[in-house]
Parts: sequence; structure tokens; C-alpha cells
Amino acid sequence: MPTIHDRSDVARILDDPSWRVPEAAPGPTPFERLRSEASRFANGPAHDERRASLEARLAELDPARLALDAGARAREALAAGGDPAEIARRIPVRTLAVALDAADPMTAPDDAATLAAPYATGILGDADEALVDAAADRLLGAPPSECAAALEAQLLVQAHAATGGLIVAVLRRAAQSPDAATADLIGAVLRDTPPVTVTRRVAPPLDHKENADDSADRLVELRLDGPDRDATGAAPPRVLAFGAGARRCPASAHAVAITAAVVDVLRERAC
Repeated sequence: MPTIHDRSDVARILDDPSWRVPEAAPGPTPFERLRSEASRFANGPAHDERRASLEARLAELDPARLALDAGARAREALAAGGDPAEIARRIPVRTLAVALDAADPMTAPDDAATLAAPYATGILGDADEALVDAAADRLLGAPPSECAAALEAQLLVQAHAATGGLIVAVLRRAAQSPDAATADLIGAVLRDTPPVTVTRRVAPPLDHKENADDSADRLVELRLDGPDRDATGAAPPRVLAFGAGARRCPASAHAVAITAAVVDVLRERAC
């Protein structure tokens, strides 16, 4: 699979609607249903409708309220002897699961962790298929979900990899720059070492005629952490951690708010 590294080229592609995402094929298993009903792996009207639903749901969640909840949960976990690395991964998912009124907020962090790796590509690899399906089934809820449940499950899975990963990376940078403000550390990580480093797109066909049979041959990997030829001493590399264009992450404000709250709590502990 070709890889595009320069952020200027990546940003151009992310802004171009003719570069589509690889779609998830529908299937009977809970894991296949989760991916095929998410907005992330859909194009055209299906994506637009799901994206609008996702944005409406996120609009109901106040980032400041999420930050307060995440900070309180992080303090509680620390007081109970929780490991900071585990807190960093679990608290974002747990906070969102409670806010979204998920079926089982207690198991959501573990389920999101189980799904995070295969979710991005649909490839199970070494993952246990039965465990993956069980995790997807719990996040989707019972009886069989409507698409709205898959959209909320999508948020939880992505919170594990993206928001949890962001917290871990910010804490690592904080250890090197203990006097830096948390907001500055978050900004630096998002710019230089984003927790999710790649995304994928399907290049438009050369003959302008869409052919699903050759879409795999047109699959391209886009690096979100590569060089930026437009960067100068006065203009640092552009930030693509949350993507760009019409498919830019709709939960970036929520992710940053939760990250700042959890990082502040864990930095207090380290002092």
C-alpha cells in the first residue's frame, strides 16, 4: 500500500471528497455490524446522515462537564491505587460511556480496548474473534442495535485509541518538561506525535468511473505525523491529529477537555 508522508499532501487529500474512505462491508456478526453502521467507514449520503446524527449527539455533551467527570474519576481511581497508565486508557472511555448512557459503562473500557486494533481496518489478525464479537455486542447493546448505537460505540472505541493515547503521550512529554502548562503540552503532542498516526483513503479512479473491484488497489495510507514542506520557523507544521476537511473528528473539543482534566490529575500526583 502506498504511503503519503508530507502533511501538505495529506491535508489536500483529506480536503478532497473524491478520496473516499474504505467502506466496511455489512455482515451478520456484531463486529461487522458495528463497523458497517459507523460513520467512519461510510461514504456519500450514508456518511452524511450518520455524521449529522453523531454531531447532534455530541452537541448534547458539554466538554466542560465531561472534564469535571473525568477529573473526578481519575482522582477516585488514583485513590484506589490505580496505575496511571491504566487510568489514562480507561477514564476517557468510562467518562463517555456514562455520559452516553451506555448499556454497561463498567465493561466499556475493556470492550473498547478489545475492539480498538481490529476496528480500524476490519482485520482481526491475532485477535480472538469470539472475544471481539462479544465486546462489540456489549457496546451495541441488546436487542440488535439501530445505527445510533453503533455511532456511540464508535465514539467509545476511538476514545480508547485516540484520547487514551493522547493522555499517555502528554504525560510522557510532561515528564520531560515538568514546568510546561498542560494546554501547551497537549498542543505539542497533537502537532508532533499524535496518538493516531495513520488513516486511509481510496484514491479516485483514473478513468473517473468508480469500480469497487479495484478499490483495494487504490488504497493509500496517509501519515498524520510526517514532515510539512510548508512549515517554516514562523509557521510550525500543521496539526492533522484530528484529521481535516469534512471528515475531521467531530469530538476534538471533547477529547481535549477530557485529556486536560486527566493529565492535570495525574500530574498533581507526580508532584
